[in-house]
Amino acid sequence: MDDPEVPAKRRSPEPEIQVAAAAMAAAISPPLGIAVAAGSALRSRRVREALRKGTVTTLAGAMQLGDQLTAAATARAAAMKADPPPAETGEHEQPYAGT
Repeated sequence: MDDPEVPAKRRSPEPEIQVAAAAMAAAISPPLGIAVAAGSALRSRRVREALRKGTVTTLAGAMQLGDQLTAAATARAAAMKADPPPAETGEHEQPYAGT
């Protein structure tokens, strides 16, 4: 009895294509895509100008907010000095009218 002939493993005709496809799939990963897009955007003069203007506007707004908070805190502190709250003695001002 002869054993039936076992076919040899079929080798892919083009392994280079499979390797290239795997490399491309790895290269299209989201983090790498974001990095590539950010790098390309930063090379654009328009994008750099927009980022610069946005940064300047944001910093100016933060400085104005700080000035307003400081002014409000100063005004409140001045009002507290001028009219301090009554001291708590623990006693009621009016006698308790309980039964």
